[in-house]
Amino acid sequence: MSRRSPGGELPDGRREERCPCVRTPPVAVLGENLVDLLVAPDGALNGVIGGGPLNVARTIGRLGGDARFLTGVSVDAFGALVRAALEESAVRLVIDRRIDQPTALAVVELVGGIPHYHFHLNDTAAFALGAAECTEALAGVDDLAAYYFGTLGLLVEPMATVGESLVLATPADTLVVIDPNCRPHAVRDEAGYRARVARLCARADVVKVSTEDLAYLYPDRSRHDGARDILGHGAAVVMVTDGDAPVRVLGDHVDLEIDVATIEVVDTVGAGDALVGGFLAWWTGHHFGQAQLHDGPTLRAAVSAAIEISRLTCQRAGAEPPRRDEVLHLEGWRWL
Repeated sequence: MSRRSPGGELPDGRREERCPCVRTPPVAVLGENLVDLLVAPDGALNGVIGGGPLNVARTIGRLGGDARFLTGVSVDAFGALVRAALEESAVRLVIDRRIDQPTALAVVELVGGIPHYHFHLNDTAAFALGAAECTEALAGVDDLAAYYFGTLGLLVEPMATVGESLVLATPADTLVVIDPNCRPHAVRDEAGYRARVARLCARADVVKVSTEDLAYLYPDRSRHDGARDILGHGAAVVMVTDGDAPVRVLGDHVDLEIDVATIEVVDTVGAGDALVGGFLAWWTGHHFGQAQLHDGPTLRAAVSAAIEISRLTCQRAGAEPPRRDEVLHLEGWRWL
């Protein structure tokens, strides 16, 4: 695949004009939607739609990418909120039907700006899709450029088994991004969960993990060794986040540290999701694929651009990624 990006800046600074007939290739996002019940210090509740994959899909859609969300949406009032949020972020549901099960809930307490989660997940709509309908629906998405799977979908059935089978059956030339986004309090079978993550990493092209994820997945290893273990499973690139510390990007041919500029943080809900969504929007928007993952300057440009999306999200209450017109002035986003 060519390194030329329709209508944008290349890593070496050259530009080319984007042909108006060029479209952004679709990205399939598999995982949960839910409602975050945010608990304020005074006990007040504020319900907002959320879920890591939903945040990723909304980030892609808001930035001008073609996000196709594979999830189950409830018939209840919260499900209506989810549908409205997806529509206003230009995200299309791959399977557009109403499921007669409740919306999943996450009670979120912010302690020092850091979210702590308590989940209500069993027998909820998000995880109810079956293997056959998912396979058939995805087959109808033409020219799929990338596939994302993450967060609670990796551990709640039947989505965990369905999602793994879909990832492992993904065509070899389709970019696969995995974000475990570990939620230890929701894990019931730690050994089985770690084994599933390892199998997914074997097919992944990019694995995004936080240092907290690495500490949970590899409790007896250093963070660096844990990231190297993920590469050993077969992933091409591991992207390690650590709050406002530099993002570390590791691969067989790259070892990068990319600074995160200091900002005044409102909260960090959705920060990692915005980073992944920003990365996927930038990467597919430039029509890059697996080959460019071995190019250090291109990876640095992509991750730097994604960090800016995450920083903007952290300056707002809740997971509210920026929109296209808010980022056109930023370096690396003028291809939109």
